[in-house]
Amino acid sequence: MITITVPEFSNPFQVSWWLFTQGGFIVVIYAFLHGLFWLYLDYIQTKYIMNTKYMLLAIDVPRENEQTPKAVEHIFSHFHGLQKTPSWKEKYLRGYVQPTISAELVSIGGYIQFLIRCPEASRDLVESAIYAQYPNAEISEVEDYVNQFKAEFPNDKYDMWGAELTMLNKDVYPIRTYPLWEHSLTQTFLDPLASLLEVIGRIDSTEQIWMQWIIEPANNDSWRNKGIEIINKIAGIKSKKSGSALTRLVNAPAEIVVGTYETVTRTLIDPVTTTSNKKDDLPSLLLHLPPHVKTVIEAIGMKISKLGFKTKARVVYIAAIPQFNKARVSGIMGALKQYASMDMNGFKPDKKMKTAREWFFVDRRVAQLKRKILWGYKYRSIWRGRRTFVLNIEELASLWHFPVITVKAPQVKKIDAKRGEPPTTLPVSSEEEMAYEPKTTAPAVSPDAAVVPAGHGASTRGGPPVNLPIS
Repeated sequence: MITITVPEFSNPFQVSWWLFTQGGFIVVIYAFLHGLFWLYLDYIQTKYIMNTKYMLLAIDVPRENEQTPKAVEHIFSHFHGLQKTPSWKEKYLRGYVQPTISAELVSIGGYIQFLIRCPEASRDLVESAIYAQYPNAEISEVEDYVNQFKAEFPNDKYDMWGAELTMLNKDVYPIRTYPLWEHSLTQTFLDPLASLLEVIGRIDSTEQIWMQWIIEPANNDSWRNKGIEIINKIAGIKSKKSGSALTRLVNAPAEIVVGTYETVTRTLIDPVTTTSNKKDDLPSLLLHLPPHVKTVIEAIGMKISKLGFKTKARVVYIAAIPQFNKARVSGIMGALKQYASMDMNGFKPDKKMKTAREWFFVDRRVAQLKRKILWGYKYRSIWRGRRTFVLNIEELASLWHFPVITVKAPQVKKIDAKRGEPPTTLPVSSEEEMAYEPKTTAPAVSPDAAVVPAGHGASTRGGPPVNLPIS
């Protein structure tokens, strides 16, 4: 007969060794291998990210822009085309990571510019999405403005305030979006971005304000299911949860018994005269909800009906020490308050990722936060810092869009004139005319060249091509 000697529980080292020798080593080995796997995955993903080249594009739209943020909503929906489900080889051997796009709004000494940072391989996607809605826009590659500052704090030349933005409520609750700023009677649009542009356009030449919205296409099923669960909870609708495989296995015998009982009684009892008093048969509470709760349910439903992006938002105010004015931060956050709704959602600085600390080692901790936030901004990292949240294309278009013609922010970079093609009847000089004259002498033809029928060749400037079919 085998006897198992259990050590005294008063000695924790003996208990640990006993558990290890009795099979606990399997758990230790599994944890060790699991940690090695994640270290390997982090290494190949970091390598993949470092090898992905990005570029910064400046977007200028015509001064007479009459497009509403609806056009930018279409642009963001186009950006969702970056979503890709990698294969096993791409994910675990090459370290594939979903590329991101950073929509930025910066004010450098009061000069305001709209920017987009994207992978070089996705430049055509970004430009085609913008030109489709703004054919007269000008897009040019520019140098990265963040390189003029080093993440070294404390600093003798400049000071900085920075923060990551987080949401007031769960991210399935929407913020106020641009349709709420459209007057239903006059059809006028009061741009919510106007006050923000006014704030960041009033800064001194030694001050800079940066804002970035880093987006990555979200898995629509996961965040949509969260929204559906909250809607069902508010409306009093019971949602069926599948549960884990172990839970379904444990509940299988009880489900078989209940199913057998219902099958037998269904044949013995007249279903017409049978009345059900089950609690599950009660009508939905949706009909008895107050109006403001119904509005919340409709708003959540509208949000999860559109494409979503995982989002990381950062705000940075940086200036020379003599001109550093922290009151600028209040103006920025006040402009963002327009998007808040008391019973839904809004933005606020994350307490753990903003340059403000109290009590112990304040200067050292604040300097460390400044370095961390500035590094995250410079790398446009969606992984550094706190958790991301989901915004749909309508919310993103409300936060980042080109100002309409009614916005009178003077420092926003715009195009003064529209581009146009030259007319075909434009007069040209004699040298240019000679360049377009058909050649009278036949060039040397190789023996393998195709024979061109007579009368087919180059056309004159402004005239039809001579190789058109002749009736």
